[in-house]
Amino acid sequence: MEGLAWLLWGLALVPYTLFPAAVRLLGRRKSAERPTEALEHPPRIAVVFAAYNEASVLEAKLDSLLAQDYPAAFEVWVGSDVSTDRTDAILAEYAGRDSRIRWIRMAERSGKARIINRLVAESQSDWIVGTDANILFATDCLSHLMREAQANPKASVVGGSLFYRGLSGSSAASIADEERWYINWENYAKRVEYERTGCAMGVEGGLYALRRDAFRPIPEGTFMEDFYLSFSAMLRGEQVAWSLRARGSEDVSHDREREFRRKVRIAHGNWQNIGRFAASFHRLRPAVLAVFVGHKLLRWLTPLLVLGGILAGLGPGTAWSPAGQWAWTLFAGLSAYTVVLRSGLAAPLDRVPGLRTVHHLLLMNLALALGFVRYLRGGTNGIWEPTPRTP
Repeated sequence: MEGLAWLLWGLALVPYTLFPAAVRLLGRRKSAERPTEALEHPPRIAVVFAAYNEASVLEAKLDSLLAQDYPAAFEVWVGSDVSTDRTDAILAEYAGRDSRIRWIRMAERSGKARIINRLVAESQSDWIVGTDANILFATDCLSHLMREAQANPKASVVGGSLFYRGLSGSSAASIADEERWYINWENYAKRVEYERTGCAMGVEGGLYALRRDAFRPIPEGTFMEDFYLSFSAMLRGEQVAWSLRARGSEDVSHDREREFRRKVRIAHGNWQNIGRFAASFHRLRPAVLAVFVGHKLLRWLTPLLVLGGILAGLGPGTAWSPAGQWAWTLFAGLSAYTVVLRSGLAAPLDRVPGLRTVHHLLLMNLALALGFVRYLRGGTNGIWEPTPRTP
């Protein structure tokens, strides 16, 4: 049983040790970034997003889209999910003064997947750009997305790079700092993955472009539609490109509790996709499969792998070695500490240098475990409540 425990714990550590080391090594040998090229035949674009009670950020969002320097016509399609604040009034005002803004109000709460499916069906364009209400685009964002698509005709999906805004002046900035580190790492890793395999492992739901013929209706109740669409393209042998120049900014979370609930919802969506695609993993190209396992799958499985090793230590068998006993005590202790941390009893220890990062990592893995439990329960309709926005 000790050998099984070491295997499970070793796999759990791969996404935090071996995979980052491989990315850093490959990243040092990166090719020179391509020069910016002019768009020869800019395609028609439809920017689509769902909105539920987004009045605090919606005007800034629409302004950032209307300010795009894209050299061809584009449309913005918004689906209001029965909003009860000023969202509908803002959409009506903007649509009244700019014909590029189109919007619909759903007849009942529908969830993001159903809204995106509806908006894509209503729009007419060569490319679809998916985003969220709280993501502000840089002025040249659409142009850079399409430049990357033009440079790589094999890519049916192009991801953009998100960065956080609103870090200064918050007493809770420590939470945001950990999130900023994480998103910067994701941007770096996906750029290296794209350069080395032709596929960035997933795109950010707040900023990605998808060729219309690559769109597949999103199953109802899906939380992580961005991964569903990009992974579907990978399984078809298409490439998923990544652009560092196509930039957007996201309001940063300062509240640990709200951020934890968001991560549980994301984890639930990740498990939805594992369940849908598990029988098809073998269809990925070997290099893409290796990246998927190292970057995504083992990270999502980490809490289950750690727990499996702990349970192996409780089963019958020969006596464990001193090293095995030490490792079992460490992982069991960290698991127990995570429960205490979630209860809030260990929150004062955030002030200890270095412990904030450890706490963040432990809570992320607890959110993954709870997302797995929600997935097993089933029965979700994908309807969401947005976290409070920072305008």
